[in-house]
Amino acid sequence: MTPPTSAHTHWEGLGAPRVAPGRGIPFGSSSVQHGTAVFEGIRCYATSRGPALFRLDDHLLRLLNSARLLGLRHDYDLPRLREATLSAAADSGFADAYVRPGLFATDPMLSIDLSSLPFTLGVEVWPIEAPPSAAGAGRPPADAEETGVRLTVSPWRRPSPETFPPRAKAVGTYVTSALAKTAALAAGFDDALQLDCVTGRVAEATVSNVFLVRQGRLCTPWLADSLLAGITRDTVLALARDLGVEVAEEPVDVVDVRAAQEVFLTGTASELVPAASLDGHRYAPERPVFDAIAAAFRATVTGRAGHPEWRTPVAAPLPDAPAAISS
Repeated sequence: MTPPTSAHTHWEGLGAPRVAPGRGIPFGSSSVQHGTAVFEGIRCYATSRGPALFRLDDHLLRLLNSARLLGLRHDYDLPRLREATLSAAADSGFADAYVRPGLFATDPMLSIDLSSLPFTLGVEVWPIEAPPSAAGAGRPPADAEETGVRLTVSPWRRPSPETFPPRAKAVGTYVTSALAKTAALAAGFDDALQLDCVTGRVAEATVSNVFLVRQGRLCTPWLADSLLAGITRDTVLALARDLGVEVAEEPVDVVDVRAAQEVFLTGTASELVPAASLDGHRYAPERPVFDAIAAAFRATVTGRAGHPEWRTPVAAPLPDAPAAISS
């Protein structure tokens, strides 16, 4: 499958927004040479009241925290990030989109002293094809053989907290994800579970958090095992509680994943994706807990269900339709 190409770039300098030459960053930038940048991925969904960014402030607060953890020098606060991200989403003209704001070193200064480099906000926007109906909510397109992803356990483990702060969503750390994903694809799988380098327990998939269901109970690896605290992960935990599903964040071993009745992955771009197998061990095609949560997720992000605080309109919302007049 050919990776999607972004269609809109928004750069914001110290003054008015600007477009970088060629929509890119100089090759001599530290962000290009050393991966010294932090970013977020945010989904924009079409709703009955217009496009809305999902959990915008939660993503932007995590972006600010990532910058703080790395010691990046920038001039942004939450209101300014919010305004620029909403502007980029609106300017793109896409109702369904993947919006990626990031703080980048845009000057061609070859340095690894992050405190000496000014960081600028850039927002990239990719169009996303909306699912044809809610019937397949949360599921990837089925191939000829099975529905769901084929997982393996990667030999490439997550960096330890002593190597890199796991709560920082930084460009450079995704090299380990790329290694794990590339190796999994070469071996005939779709994705891989990465383990905590100290405990050997399950941390996350290459760019997704992991959930498993046993006897109707939903659990996900706890944050102590070197995983990113995903926004979609948090959304799923909240929606599961809304549905009355018992949830837990706890240590998860590979044997626990293998023994589960249901396994699925969560991420902003991929949303909710069921697993079909783990290293050849197949899961049952019936996924009642996943299906219920996926349906609640789809209804929530598109504005057909609760949690309005999670949806930020890209433009002024449409007025409510007038009530029908009966004769």
